[in-house]
Amino acid sequence: MRIVLWRLHCVGLLVLGFAAESLFGVADDPPREPVGAIYGVVRFTGKVPPAKQIMTTDGGVLQHHDLIVDSKTKGLRFVFATLEDAPVRPKLEKAPAVLLDQRDMVFLPRVIAVQDGQPVRLENNDLCNHSVMAASTVKENEFNIFVDPGKPREHVFAVQKHPVQVGCSIHAWMRAWVYVVPHPWFAVSDEKGRFVIERVPPGKYTLLLRHADTGRLERRQLQIEAGKKTEVQVDWTDSP
Repeated sequence: MRIVLWRLHCVGLLVLGFAAESLFGVADDPPREPVGAIYGVVRFTGKVPPAKQIMTTDGGVLQHHDLIVDSKTKGLRFVFATLEDAPVRPKLEKAPAVLLDQRDMVFLPRVIAVQDGQPVRLENNDLCNHSVMAASTVKENEFNIFVDPGKPREHVFAVQKHPVQVGCSIHAWMRAWVYVVPHPWFAVSDEKGRFVIERVPPGKYTLLLRHADTGRLERRQLQIEAGKKTEVQVDWTDSP
């Protein structure tokens, strides 16, 4: 009898505990906004131009391709993808920095994208001096600073419509592009030409695809549905 009463007592406590959690909102998960996702790929199916031969100041030769295309999938790297008409979000605070490195006398990666307020970490991992020279019509995005080896700097770029062109005042061939977006719905294609934009609120959007080195861009109208993946494939047969 005592065992039965003890079990009933424990069950009663559990019921009271669940009731209290439900009453005070402890056990209930906050409702999540229904969202969708975009899975895309950009391919370049035309003839890839030969590499440019760049003579460096130390007598070396760099092989540079404006179009970096995977030989098997034809995927095009460094295509920026964003929802052009997505709602603006508040400026980020204390966001992790995105790296823009200087290594082997080139910028790595060549294209980066950040959300408004997200800093860019500028590093120099070469044995020589480099500067980071940003060209823009937006005052906050125009500067020329030296980045010494082992002494990184951080900079928060302001939102602008076009990518910020970054170079080095010492080595004229060095170039990179920084996209600054007022919302989180953007991506940069990988070595297979793939990109993913997640947690997109349902609705109609304009997907902008832009390749900074060639100036090629394209827009696609998309309908995003909650709980579904929207697949996009874009084939470019030539460059401007």
